[in-house]
Amino acid sequence: MAKHGLEIVQFLKWRKKVKGKTTLIRLYEIIYVGLLMLWSKKDNPPFKNTIHEFISRKEYEENLSSGKLFDKLIREIKETPCDDKSGYYLEDSAEIIDHNNIKEIVSHKKILLKELNTKNSVERYAVIYEYVKIYYLWALNKMKMEDEDITKQQNFETSNNPPLEI
Repeated sequence: MAKHGLEIVQFLKWRKKVKGKTTLIRLYEIIYVGLLMLWSKKDNPPFKNTIHEFISRKEYEENLSSGKLFDKLIREIKETPCDDKSGYYLEDSAEIIDHNNIKEIVSHKKILLKELNTKNSVERYAVIYEYVKIYYLWALNKMKMEDEDITKQQNFETSNNPPLEI
């Protein structure tokens, strides 16, 4: 297993605790984190090189374009049902995901898989780039909002930016 820098470890902790993710952001996050881990493992090459390697890897088809990583997210959410059966409790962020949110995740997953499964590498690159860019901008905005929120002042474990810049 690759040893990742402190900034990446801090980001991974932050992403688990952060509140207010839309269903699409939850799916895009899976792609961003996969790309981030590869980028870190390869000693931070240029972003475009990381995407090219990411979409060419065997793991891309086995885990991402097959839907396994998205299914894992859904499975993990469903492992924590609320006592009243109204949805699912996410312990790290203290949020509740309702049954409609799960349906949205499944629906979005199907659309994403169609786009991720293109055989054209240029289109595949463009899709990954767009998803990662959307997630990065969301995370950047969320971090900025938290930085400005006096009740969520930063501590030594947080950063102002996601580690893999777009």
